[in-house]
Amino acid sequence: MPKLSLVDKLIYHAILAVLCVLYAALILLPLQLRHRIAFDDEMVIAVVESISLLWLLVPWMTFFLMTIILWLMAYQDRLPIFGLRNFKYGPPAWPKKYPLFMKNKPQVWVSERKRKGRRQLAAVLLVILLLSFVPFPLGLYGRSYLRFDGGIIRYNMFNTPVREYSSGEIASLEISTYRQTSGRYGHHSYWGVRVTLETDSGEKYSFASPDFRRSEEKTPYWLHVLLRLKRRYDSSLITYEGLDNLERVAEDRNLTEEETELLYQLFGLEKEA
Repeated sequence: MPKLSLVDKLIYHAILAVLCVLYAALILLPLQLRHRIAFDDEMVIAVVESISLLWLLVPWMTFFLMTIILWLMAYQDRLPIFGLRNFKYGPPAWPKKYPLFMKNKPQVWVSERKRKGRRQLAAVLLVILLLSFVPFPLGLYGRSYLRFDGGIIRYNMFNTPVREYSSGEIASLEISTYRQTSGRYGHHSYWGVRVTLETDSGEKYSFASPDFRRSEEKTPYWLHVLLRLKRRYDSSLITYEGLDNLERVAEDRNLTEEETELLYQLFGLEKEA
């Protein structure tokens, strides 16, 4: 096929841009829905997602592969949309392929067997796409909650609580600093705070500062609520790790002087003047 016209190239790239927006929306919207479900209970202060989140990738990957493959096939085969101006498509110089919106487009004979095959293929692809959305709800619910009362609840992917611990069943609580790195070589990093609770049965649940509920409060919500939560446990159960990194946490979290003092209090320290 001849090269695509400038208009056709622009249309193809516009379609690709729309597809990219759809790809992003199919990721962000379910995550936002999952977040709303998780924090629907006002007693919940922090949530950790479970591996059931991966079920959301099934419909996304199916839609992505189907659409991007179809787009690549059409673009690489140079299938024209409006076509080149004053250009003669079709035999004998070119294959029997004409612009989609060509005036007086010649009829191309296609056997009934080939038409039937195309219809069957389209039906199969549509069924596969629809079936890929069946496990979608399973990706919305799996999570572990940390509650205001100091308890923990774990839900499975069917939105059924499978583990529940009250504050009295917490055997230990560790408040620590941690460093999160990103990028191929770990060039980007930030410091945060993590709380790890171990139950009487030996199960451990960790909640980092980004896992806490978002709030418009002046003081960061995770700092405010952890100070309150800490009072619900006997001091003998609480341990601290990473005290040397508190200034790094304050810097990376853009804490004010007053908030930094609260951070030190959270770790059982008094900030030096």
